[in-house]
Amino acid sequence: MKLEVREKPYDLFAVIGASFTLVGVILIFPKLEVIRIILGLPFILFFPGYVLICALYPERKKYFDRDGKEVPPPSEEGESEPGGEEKEKDRKAGPQVLGKGRKRAKDGKEEGKDKGDDGSEWPKGKGLDGLERVALSLGLSIAITPLIGLVLNYTYDWAPDTLGIRLIPILVSQFAFILVVGGIALLKRMRIPAEDRFAIVIDLSFPSDQTIMDKVLTVGIVVMMVLSVGLLVYIIVVPREGESFTEFYILGPNHKAEGYPRNLLIEERSYIYIGIRNHEHMKMNYTLVMTLDPGAGNNTVSSFDDVTISRNLQPAMEVIVPDKRTIEIPCNFSVLETGSYKLRFLLFKDGREYRDLHIWIRVFQEGYLMQAADGKIEFFMAGIGGDPSLLPSTVDPGSDLVLSVGGRNRYEEDMVANITFSIGDPDQWIPLRGNPLAGDIGPSAGFFLGTIFNSTSSWGPVDVSLNIPAGEWDLEVQLRTSRGSFKMVHRITVEGP
Repeated sequence: MKLEVREKPYDLFAVIGASFTLVGVILIFPKLEVIRIILGLPFILFFPGYVLICALYPERKKYFDRDGKEVPPPSEEGESEPGGEEKEKDRKAGPQVLGKGRKRAKDGKEEGKDKGDDGSEWPKGKGLDGLERVALSLGLSIAITPLIGLVLNYTYDWAPDTLGIRLIPILVSQFAFILVVGGIALLKRMRIPAEDRFAIVIDLSFPSDQTIMDKVLTVGIVVMMVLSVGLLVYIIVVPREGESFTEFYILGPNHKAEGYPRNLLIEERSYIYIGIRNHEHMKMNYTLVMTLDPGAGNNTVSSFDDVTISRNLQPAMEVIVPDKRTIEIPCNFSVLETGSYKLRFLLFKDGREYRDLHIWIRVFQEGYLMQAADGKIEFFMAGIGGDPSLLPSTVDPGSDLVLSVGGRNRYEEDMVANITFSIGDPDQWIPLRGNPLAGDIGPSAGFFLGTIFNSTSSWGPVDVSLNIPAGEWDLEVQLRTSRGSFKMVHRITVEGP
């Protein structure tokens, strides 16, 4: 059985129709991913090159002899060799005779020219046959599609929100190319006489000289090719499920992975975003917990919009996330107790801890954390190691007061910072010499610490040891920088002997 498409350009109709269908599916039914994949691959990798080849070569491939006279293709039966009379069995051999003639051409007088048994040249072809068209269509499509993307790249500045290399601009541009060039190919082919047009010929019959074994092998090869193509389509359309997992992340108040709260006052509200993306291949029901101590009791809430945290109480919330979906939960929290904490964010799945994130925070009482008006400079006083809860209010006889200071510089410049400690009249303060991290202070003598606040970074906490005489004192700690000064006062009792 022989199928031939010649009178009507059904191949071009199919290409344009499939492109129309893909555009409609993407714009109207975007969730039909299977159809998008099946039509999208040839739309990108085959259709552009095919319509261009059809526009450039609308005619069938023709063969000419030495004198320029058109002759039938060498593959047609009875026309395998030009020149002279042939034996009946050679004419029936068809393409096999062509192979013999080409083999003998290697020994011919003129190198690079195929010759028959009588020394005459094989007919020369002009145009493209079906296999050549398929190969060139794939190659040209791979070249055309990136060129369209390159042109679209220069349109980004015209409308950054809509143009550029995005789905819709690429879809419209590719479809416009296929439609315009395909229309030109249709017009050019229909102007050519029917017998000279390119035709798609599918011959399903077996050659008369094939044995039963040859026919079985041919059918087997065809079946294997069909199964291979079907398996390839199945793998593309129904990809294997990858590893199941959940993304869990924290963002700062500006929706970026920066600007996390580090130093805050007691009961001061701080803002972050908690993100969850589900890759578990099913809808998931998670439990989200914020805690300072995993042994704290749960306080079930419906949202994290305004929650409080302490060592004994932790907010917990149920979160439902559909498959392949991402949610970002706004979190507005405050801490009820001073201290240095590892604030943990726990995600539970099926009652078990599944993901764990944390940030380090310090919580100060009012007056022990100073911030500039623009929030770009912070300065704090705390206990040893930077823990606000360890700042002592009394000192045993013969012991030093140990505290720490630190800060943060958010400016894009380094700055010199001078920190002074005094318990007397600031006008009578006299800088002490010696160890810069320890010193004696009294009513007329203070302690001086000089350092550099590096740009966009934190400084400290630095532990400082102070020897203070017995009595009740107001310890004044002052920071001076080119951007301003800050002062904190701490009431300290030094017991006498």
